[in-house]
Amino acid sequence: MSDWAPLKGMPVIEACQRLVGPLAAWQLSFLGAEVAKVEPPTGDVARGWGAVFDLINARKRCAALDLAAPVERAAFERLCAAAEIVLADATWSKEAALAGIRLAGARTRVVVIIDDTATPSGCGSSETLAQAALAITPYIGEQCAPPERLGADLASASAAATAVQAALAGLLEDEGAPPLVARVAIDRAASALKTIHWAARSDPDRWAGYHVGAITRAPDRGYRVRDGFVTLDFLPHQRAAWRALCAEIGLDEFADAVGDDWFSTVGMEDRIDWARPHYERALARFTRAEAVMLIRRHGGWAVPFQSPAEVLGHPQSLLYASAFFGDGQAHLRLPWRIDGAPQATRSYAVAPPLGAHTHEVLAALPAGEAS
Repeated sequence: MSDWAPLKGMPVIEACQRLVGPLAAWQLSFLGAEVAKVEPPTGDVARGWGAVFDLINARKRCAALDLAAPVERAAFERLCAAAEIVLADATWSKEAALAGIRLAGARTRVVVIIDDTATPSGCGSSETLAQAALAITPYIGEQCAPPERLGADLASASAAATAVQAALAGLLEDEGAPPLVARVAIDRAASALKTIHWAARSDPDRWAGYHVGAITRAPDRGYRVRDGFVTLDFLPHQRAAWRALCAEIGLDEFADAVGDDWFSTVGMEDRIDWARPHYERALARFTRAEAVMLIRRHGGWAVPFQSPAEVLGHPQSLLYASAFFGDGQAHLRLPWRIDGAPQATRSYAVAPPLGAHTHEVLAALPAGEAS
């Protein structure tokens, strides 16, 4: 791998939980930054997420500080003042981080506030609420069940990339300029992703708002056929193709009834829950392979709708960057070669225990500032 490290030795404090802030700090560490992860005494809630936590936190020094205790809060503020980049959590470390960069002699150049708050129930995060409002929820879990995490979801990854950009932007400020303070919110990242999704499916000049009706629907499970489920979708200009499909599978009366509102009955549109039984009765005699071939022959979009177990068991999933946990290690199976190394399994060290480096992190403060 490349030795390019433009941030080599740069001190970074990451006082975040879940995925967004930790993922951003992980990316900064690959640019050479020295990341100290500060957690509350109870630990990052993501410590219970297995391999995902290990993969993005193993490269960091881990400290634990109680910001409700005056002495430990003061130590955290001095840590922020001594760092060039600070990633703070909007709910528990933001105020202390901002106080730290106001200390005399603070060297901080940028503070990125991560807004990824927990729901009142304590399960999930604001990401879950944002995705629910933006129709992404069907893809992260079952209705009335805890969200499923099969890795870093797109909204979190997008927000983390934005946080990295904000951090790097702060380093471009003129010498002696006040620290740049930026805020990255998971709901904004989800909104951007959803906007891009809808713009790609239609004329962006005609976009009229978010698809908010989806929060009332059950999780999308595809359309039932003889041996499973498939997806069924057409583009807005494909009415004739959709009508031809309906004619072949015996849905002429259904097509006449929906008329100009046909597009609302396919894909992720507003009336799919109402229309689903009609399609499913007509497709019941086809296997998944037959239904997919039939829909594609008419110009539609269709793939077998797989369960999470099928997705994880698919040969491509097993090959492509599949993370798993075993023998006390987090492993990542890479499908490509790096510096001539064989295509195989790479192991990553497990993340340090909670508070493993607290004394070391505090001892690294400038003389007279460590507690």
